[in-house]
Amino acid sequence: MPIKFVLLLVTIATTLPFTVLGQGIGDLGAQSTLDISPTFPQPGEIVTVKINDYASGMSGSQITWTYNGESVPDTDNNRSIEVIAGELGGTDVIEARMIPTFGEPQLLRTELKPVYLDIVIEPQTRVPDWYRGRAMPSIGSQINATVIVNNGSVVDPAGLIYTWQVDRDLLDAGPVRGRNQMSFATPRGSSFILSVSVSRSTGGTLARRAIRVESVSPFLSFYEQHPLYGSSLFPTNTNTSIIGNTLAVRAEPFFLDTRVYNDPDIAEWEINGRKTDNGARNPYEITLQRGATTGQTSANFHVRSLQSVLQGAEQRINLTF
Repeated sequence: MPIKFVLLLVTIATTLPFTVLGQGIGDLGAQSTLDISPTFPQPGEIVTVKINDYASGMSGSQITWTYNGESVPDTDNNRSIEVIAGELGGTDVIEARMIPTFGEPQLLRTELKPVYLDIVIEPQTRVPDWYRGRAMPSIGSQINATVIVNNGSVVDPAGLIYTWQVDRDLLDAGPVRGRNQMSFATPRGSSFILSVSVSRSTGGTLARRAIRVESVSPFLSFYEQHPLYGSSLFPTNTNTSIIGNTLAVRAEPFFLDTRVYNDPDIAEWEINGRKTDNGARNPYEITLQRGATTGQTSANFHVRSLQSVLQGAEQRINLTF
């Protein structure tokens, strides 16, 4: 009789079922869940998976992890692990088995569905044609942004719902169907966060991403204009000499909104503090003449928008002849 009793206890212990929980189930009370970061990983991205069980009484449990059915090495009893998201269009399954000292065991389960969400930023600011760097946004300048989503199948942007946000401000007052392109003004500050959430029209978030965008202040540099060789690729020193009888100079704004560059409210030259007509069709160019005697002079150029006063730049060049 005692032997039968022992065998019965062993059978009950070894066949005790696991409670299977998915991520984000809200009707189970204070149950354990698996939290993943980033929530919508891209293929090949490192993903952190963490057990959230602080309100469920499962603390101190024995923990084992599996990824796509295979045991994750050196992770026993770890409350968080790192895995690499799989291929585009696939589904990766992560499970954590928790056996508490007292109470019912739990099997936590979540899925990763890697997806590409790229945000293409196109600042509408001015840089010279020969400039090898990229245009940067400046406060008040326009930015055109485009979202490209790829989850391994053909995705029609018109069938998706996009929610754009700059820092804490919602653009277009909320979600908009088919709005995979957006234009907005660069906010104040040296940087801002642009975030986009893409959802299916049938419900459910497909992908979400946030990026930090740096912004700069517009500035001016002067470049010598040669009648034979064209514009110099090297900026003229703010203190320079007129070797010949004349010196043709071009003021090149960097990172100025193209709308301001093409139609500025202010675009003026000053010689020794006095406004002067540059005598050219291009308001950014001027030809300076050598004086009759040896001396010094200064030329100042100022370009600005009166509607967005931070969209502007001013610079001075001192000349010796």
